[in-house]
Amino acid sequence: MKIGLCEKDLRGSLRENLEWMARHGFEGFQIWKPRTLQEGLTAKEVLRMAEDLGLEISAVGGGPNLVDPKVADESVDLFRGFLDLAVELGPRIVTAETKAKPEGLSEEDAWRYTIESISKICEHAEDVGAVLAIEPSGPCLIRDYDMWLELYRAVGSECLKVNYDPANIVWAGRDPVEGVRALGEHIVHTHAKDISFLADVEHEELHDVPAGQGLVDYPAYLVALREVGYDSFLTVEMHAGERDRREDILRAAANLRSMLSQTMK
Repeated sequence: MKIGLCEKDLRGSLRENLEWMARHGFEGFQIWKPRTLQEGLTAKEVLRMAEDLGLEISAVGGGPNLVDPKVADESVDLFRGFLDLAVELGPRIVTAETKAKPEGLSEEDAWRYTIESISKICEHAEDVGAVLAIEPSGPCLIRDYDMWLELYRAVGSECLKVNYDPANIVWAGRDPVEGVRALGEHIVHTHAKDISFLADVEHEELHDVPAGQGLVDYPAYLVALREVGYDSFLTVEMHAGERDRREDILRAAANLRSMLSQTMK
C-alpha cells in the first residue's frame, strides 16, 4: 500500500504543497477541483507538476450535498465535472460523502433523492470510465457499511464504489475491521484518519488524531485491507481548518509506515 495525503489539508500554493509532500516521502495526493480553479491551473498543468515530483494523484474529491433535493441538479452537474477531471488526471476516482439529511426531509424521501442523484452521476461515470466512491460517515445519510450496501443495491451500478475512512466508521458506532470485510473489493480508495473523544464537564468532542493514535485498531484494519485485496492508497487526512497540522500529518505517515512494516511480518 502507498502513503498519500489530502492536499487540501496543507496551507500554501499547490506547488509548495506538492514539493513538501515529495520531500517527506509521500507517494501521492488527493486533490479537489476548487483548488485547481483557485490557482487557474489546467488538468495537464496539475498532472505535469505531480509527475515532475514523482507523485501520483490518488483521487479527486467532491463536496456537494447528494441528499438535498433543492440542490440536486447542481450537485449532479458538479459531480459530472469532477468525474471528467478524475479521468483527465488519471485516477478515475471521485470520492464524496452524501452529507446529512436536511431538516424537515423524511428518511424515505432522503433515500429516494439520494438514489436518484447518485444513479445519474453513476451513468456519467459509466460513460467516461470512472467511479464514484461514496464515503460512509457518522453524520451523513450514508453512515456505515450496511447503509452503503443498501445504497449499492438500490443504485445497481458497478461504478459506485467506496472511499473508506475507518475513523468515520467509528464515529458511526461501528467496527471498521468488520466494515472492510463487508465491503471488500468495493473499496477503491481510503482516508487514513484516526479519532478520539475529548471529554469535558459539559460535552464530548470528536477530535482527529494521527493514524494509530486513536480508537481505530489500525494494525487489524491494515491486515483486513490486505485480506480483501486492497493495495492502493492510504491517504492521510487531518482536517486542518486554519491550523497548520504538518507535524500531525508526518506523525500519521510515520505511524502508517511502521504499522505496514509490522503487519507484513
